[in-house]
Amino acid sequence: MSRNFDNVWETTSRVFSNTFMLPMMLVVMMAVPTGTMAGESLGVSHELDVELGYAGRGVTYQDGRNVGSIDELATDVKYVISPQITNDLLLRVGADWQRFAFDTSQTGALPDRLQHVSAVVGFDYQLADQWVMRTEIQPGVYGSLAQIGWRNVDAPLFMGAVYLRDADLQWFFGLRVDLRSQYPVFPALGVRWKYADDWTLDFQLPKPRLEYDVNDDLQAYLGASVKAGTFVVGEHFGDMHGNPALNHATVDYTDVRLGPGIAWKVLPTLTLEAEGGYVIYRTWDFFDKHVKLDSHPAPYFQLACHARF
Repeated sequence: MSRNFDNVWETTSRVFSNTFMLPMMLVVMMAVPTGTMAGESLGVSHELDVELGYAGRGVTYQDGRNVGSIDELATDVKYVISPQITNDLLLRVGADWQRFAFDTSQTGALPDRLQHVSAVVGFDYQLADQWVMRTEIQPGVYGSLAQIGWRNVDAPLFMGAVYLRDADLQWFFGLRVDLRSQYPVFPALGVRWKYADDWTLDFQLPKPRLEYDVNDDLQAYLGASVKAGTFVVGEHFGDMHGNPALNHATVDYTDVRLGPGIAWKVLPTLTLEAEGGYVIYRTWDFFDKHVKLDSHPAPYFQLACHARF
């Protein structure tokens, strides 16, 4: 892939991320490895993302009934290796683990944990000088993992494209397909615009941000993040919560966070982040059983590590 766009790939490494896996979106564009011009040897690149966050207690309601205060511990670890097959094609192979753990000392139909373990299989392909696409599928097990069966197996599909207008402006188009979700097909549109020397509007779900470059190694930002997923609870979950209809039920979990943060480039290949603020929206939706839990806003804090090498 042309070296002219190396800096663009580097600055768009979070595009439409995750993974996960999110009803809001999805395509992560990573930096092109050095040494990819015609006549040079092809390389292998790696990406490792680790996030650990805590959300404080928020009063939670199930269909309007107060069921107690809930806190949350969220963990996400993703590793992908990308051998470059040709100058225009990168293969992506890896694994992803995401886990939400909740305080269940309450009376509602709340899982004590929701998590998934999945493979990551896909590719990045440069369609033209200014167009790059990504296709990625994440087959794995989605649920409590205490009881694993075929109902827990899922394979969300993520597809997206980036239009590289120039080093300061990029447009992103994406599509997520997960037939088990309440919203089985979800499109998305985003933009990254560096409109001043130190300011960047990075409006890409699941992490839209307004970023300010303090210096070459330190960045401050104000933004939001969306954490979500579709899971299947255990075969006796409903029995334990007085509602047998919820046995092996599908639940969409979503939380939306808002707050400031800082990103510190410790090394050219390693960035550390810290952020805090409020979870302004949090819901567990057993949509096909018409059971829904909602939580009041609660403070949160999160640490993250991103490595590219």
